[in-house]
Amino acid sequence: MSIYLIRHAQSEFNAGYAELKRDPMIFDAPLSELGKSQAVEARAVVADLDITKLIVSPLTRTLQTAELIFQRAHPIIIDANVREQTSHSGDVGSHPDQLAKDWTHLDFSHLEAHWWHKGEKDSLGIPLEPLSSVEIRAAAFVEFAKQSNMKSTAIVSHGNFIRVLTGIQPENCQVVKLEI
Repeated sequence: MSIYLIRHAQSEFNAGYAELKRDPMIFDAPLSELGKSQAVEARAVVADLDITKLIVSPLTRTLQTAELIFQRAHPIIIDANVREQTSHSGDVGSHPDQLAKDWTHLDFSHLEAHWWHKGEKDSLGIPLEPLSSVEIRAAAFVEFAKQSNMKSTAIVSHGNFIRVLTGIQPENCQVVKLEI
């Protein structure tokens, strides 16, 4: 099975966090200018891979990364199970109605209104998702990949989700082959 995990490009949240050394309070952050460049550069990395299908987290930074890398060359399936571990403002998603307005060619109708982690909130109002929740989602993804005989697929996702699946903490736009 050829499954490639791709971490999103740098987001405005990532850039703000690096500068401030704290949560910059940018919800569902879009890509930074550097991130846009990273995604365009990643085209060369994926050009020779046997990718025919994309599964993408519904966070804006992953949607933008997928579009910039693949330029709508493959069908995109939106899957909230490959989202980031909710631990900062940037991990809080947008309502499916807003996503559908921003991405008219993609289907968000299957998403719940609040598709990111629900739970106890920290002092900033962010619902903190335990690592065990990400581990459960990752295990379910692996089982789904096995059952569906997934192949020739790129998953545009997030650092913590990819780390749980592979043990690798990827850089922005890094491609990690998933061995199942």
